[in-house]
Amino acid sequence: MLKDPAKVATITLALITVAALFAMGLAAPIRFVYLGSEILIAILFACSLNLLMGYGGMLSFGHSAYYALAAYASGLLMTRWSWSMEAAMVAGPLVAALGAFLFGMLIVHGHRGEQSTFLMLSLAFSQLVFAVIYKWYDVTRGDDGISGIDASGWLADPRHYFIFVLGVVVACLWLLSRIKASPFGVTLQSIRDNPQRAEFNGVSIRRHQLMAFVIAGFFGGIAGSLYAFFSGTISPQIADWTASARPFLANTMGGVHSFWGPIFGVLTLETIDTQVGRFTEHSAIAVGLLAIGVGVFLPRGIVGLAQDLPGWLRAKRGEG
Repeated sequence: MLKDPAKVATITLALITVAALFAMGLAAPIRFVYLGSEILIAILFACSLNLLMGYGGMLSFGHSAYYALAAYASGLLMTRWSWSMEAAMVAGPLVAALGAFLFGMLIVHGHRGEQSTFLMLSLAFSQLVFAVIYKWYDVTRGDDGISGIDASGWLADPRHYFIFVLGVVVACLWLLSRIKASPFGVTLQSIRDNPQRAEFNGVSIRRHQLMAFVIAGFFGGIAGSLYAFFSGTISPQIADWTASARPFLANTMGGVHSFWGPIFGVLTLETIDTQVGRFTEHSAIAVGLLAIGVGVFLPRGIVGLAQDLPGWLRAKRGEG
């Protein structure tokens, strides 16, 4: 039985939000349904990276590799080898997890505790995936991309697909929350905070970091497969470094050490894109300025500001 009022309030708010989104999928104008599916997929993608960045302290700038591996695996299996949508969607994240395992072994064992090295190695492997997709025209169709990745059956209706995406994303976020709260997640945080002490206590740092890498790649792969069937068309751009920058920014802006940080980060980025984009095509400038502002003045991100604001206001009232 839950006794923590804050936890009860959080769960209640989450349930209300899910119910509201479910109702939106049934009744809202279709453009909002498409936008909702896109945002939910982006949230899952950013939250999968949060396991590495926020809880593992591993700054990855190549998470798009696993997103793209899953999307292309699902797309190719369905369009070239006539797999069913269900089988292709399940296979995509498994391919992403395999890629994360292979790349992770090299990245985790090669960065030697240096975050800058980890960052560059992850970027290098994601660009390798991008180059293979872009150049291997006979299989991936290169810059032309792959089309015809259509959801079938009941999920062919955009409203039904939105409800499916909502269910998958909610289930994945719940699983990620359980992983982060598990002994494995606590061990990851201890490695992040003090790797020397963790190693002295007998923790296998490389093994835990590799496990986190694979788990993050798997959930990022789920987002990639969902995107492939949502979009119907995929191109090499989903593997480029700019695709990795998006969840990276969402985490840093929302609050990298908070489970809710990447969610608020994605919502902030989407708001800038839609609102600023109404007036200018240079919305990326607004994103960059906001990212600089958050980095300088809000090191704990938007969620950190929300957590600190009540105490700050009480202190101000006390001074008055």
